[in-house]
Amino acid sequence: MPKENKEENKTETTGDRTAVPALVKRRKIDFWDLLQRVFPFVGLIVIMIIFTVAVKDGRMWSMYSIKTVFSIAIPYCVGGAGMVFVASQGSTDMSQGSLLALSGTIGAMVAAAAGNWAMVPVSMGMGCLIGIFNGVMLAKFKVPSVMVTLAMLIILRAFVTLITNGQDIRIASSLADTLDSTSVKVAILIAVILVMGYLFEFTKCGFFSRCIGENQTVGQFSGISVKKYKIIAFAFSGLMAGLCGALNVAKAGGASPQLGNFFELEVMTAIFVGGIPVEGGATSKFYKVIVGAFMIAFLKQGLSLTGVESSTQELIQGLLLLCVVFFGLFVKGQFLRRQRLIAATES
Repeated sequence: MPKENKEENKTETTGDRTAVPALVKRRKIDFWDLLQRVFPFVGLIVIMIIFTVAVKDGRMWSMYSIKTVFSIAIPYCVGGAGMVFVASQGSTDMSQGSLLALSGTIGAMVAAAAGNWAMVPVSMGMGCLIGIFNGVMLAKFKVPSVMVTLAMLIILRAFVTLITNGQDIRIASSLADTLDSTSVKVAILIAVILVMGYLFEFTKCGFFSRCIGENQTVGQFSGISVKKYKIIAFAFSGLMAGLCGALNVAKAGGASPQLGNFFELEVMTAIFVGGIPVEGGATSKFYKVIVGAFMIAFLKQGLSLTGVESSTQELIQGLLLLCVVFFGLFVKGQFLRRQRLIAATES
């Protein structure tokens, strides 16, 4: 019998009740690890089943309802594709909604002067610049992410009101119809998932962001340029907020001071409901952003079709987020406890 098998057999036959076979413990660890991975999908499937039964006449799966779900989910997916870099580092971007409004407004104004082609690149460029500013304030001047982005939320919203004088800025109907068409938005969604998903999962930007969220001090002593990747993370968040600004302006037919109100909270809800930990770290995965966005979209559409009032919808979303966060902390605690047991036994 190989030496390892003898050791495992010895552990099984010993009278020490605290000793746990390595094979059994590995199975338990695999269970909790698997639960962390599949929980977002389980939540999405449960929501879909509930509203499939609750909504009569099959309206939940009508073509109109599916288009509405995609219309709700796409901005959350796009915004979350940038914010996930920030969230995986354990930071927060509270400025996305106001940044969406400012970048969309600037893009609409430039489009009116220079042509329709200018709105999307100008909106994304403006969002990226302000995101870089947020990152510099956090990385270079050590201002906590909540404070700097909360301040920018107020400043940017006030600036939008100032430059618009409280009035709506309309865009050409041809531009609105093109950008707000389902085919274009789905194409944008696919492009964002491919590009941002690749950057987050397969490049240093995403890997180092998760390392920073896991342990910033260890990452810094390991040679990671923490300041650089914090700035990059906020630049991505601002870039995607700028793209959302152009999409929201097209959907509304113009820019207004109220554009993007509470958008950042909705994106964060989608991220955390999807299973990304509040503190960030290694378990942050890009697919969780997409699953969380569609979970919120199906929930909103299902509640709307069943006639639930908007205030009650917000209550349900808040309770759902609270339950998911507590469940995520519980699962992560169990996972870490099993790892500690294995490490103690093997040592």
